[in-house]
Amino acid sequence: MIYSYAGWDIAELEISTADDSVLLQSILLEIEENEQQNSIISSKEIYCKNAGTVARFILPYMLTKSKEYILKGSDRMQKRPIIPLLNSLVKNGGKIKSIANDNKLPFKISSSKLNNKNIEIDISESSQFASAILMMLPSQYSSSNLLLKGDLSSMPYIILTLEIMKLYGIDYKINGREILLNGRYQKSKNIVNPERDWSSASYFYELIAMKGKGELLLRDLQLDSLQGDSQLADVFSSLGVESIQTESGVLIKANNKINFNQNIDFNDIPDLAPAIICSCAAIGVIGKFTGLQSLNLKESRRMNVLCAELDKLAYDLRDNGFGEYLLLNSCKVDKSIRDFSKITINTANDHRMAMAFAPFAIIGSSIKISDSESVEKSFPDFWRELCNC
Repeated sequence: MIYSYAGWDIAELEISTADDSVLLQSILLEIEENEQQNSIISSKEIYCKNAGTVARFILPYMLTKSKEYILKGSDRMQKRPIIPLLNSLVKNGGKIKSIANDNKLPFKISSSKLNNKNIEIDISESSQFASAILMMLPSQYSSSNLLLKGDLSSMPYIILTLEIMKLYGIDYKINGREILLNGRYQKSKNIVNPERDWSSASYFYELIAMKGKGELLLRDLQLDSLQGDSQLADVFSSLGVESIQTESGVLIKANNKINFNQNIDFNDIPDLAPAIICSCAAIGVIGKFTGLQSLNLKESRRMNVLCAELDKLAYDLRDNGFGEYLLLNSCKVDKSIRDFSKITINTANDHRMAMAFAPFAIIGSSIKISDSESVEKSFPDFWRELCNC
């Protein structure tokens, strides 16, 4: 999104082959082609599938275009958070209408400039609401403010957005809950390609933790990364996996230095929860996990899936009703007698569930994963990479 606001030719960039990245790229190109056409089309339909990131980023972007659009999504997308973003944009002059008048997709979006450069957004459900508005504001105002309301969940993702925007001419300051922006987008002298994805690395940390031996090189990763999910290395340092920066990437090695009593807050790193919690279960950790309130709003109800599917493998993860999940393993699993070959994990067609449960094959002879193709959403080469380990 930033690249398009900043005037880059999207084709110049090194775009991930993950479904969500390809979808976002194709939608941006589709919109730009539509904008350049002389013919008058009543409204252009855009389908965002079940891609929450795509829907949230595209919605304010469409307001900056000259033509009218209808943004559609899958059935699951109807249940995923977007109302705070919708309300914030509409309150400040964004011409967006829910076609069914139920605050759900499809939305009709018409060209409009926000009538206020001082915006508020509740990010309790998703930091992407803030990122979406932040990326839009410099295209309409040379200076603007965004006030963050609610729970400041996933703040590192917002910082990542701001740091990338800075590369394209936007200065920012953070004053408590207020973000102040200054500047207009400028085309950078150098193409800024995205970093390798730390959340995708989590499943290979999990693999080494479950094996309890061996090492892997995660190419092109940097421990000193803008990504909040780079905290992964610190978390796994107490789960028996050490991280070493090399010229080629991050080398991860099993050292079996495990803290078997874990207390982990996932508020800043929710996407890492599936791999970390599954790792804790497999290696016999007793754990208390917090900051997971957003996970049941993802591609699936992730915490529900984790509890149900770990139960199939005889691990006890439960919601204690006070915003915490407890993992009640009492001893390390005897891997020599485990057999998961007759068990099928129901991933609810969620890519992160499929990837998080796959490494259990190491300690259970084998395991069956439903909807295995769901990994295409974020990591198309996952199965090939896993088999090469």
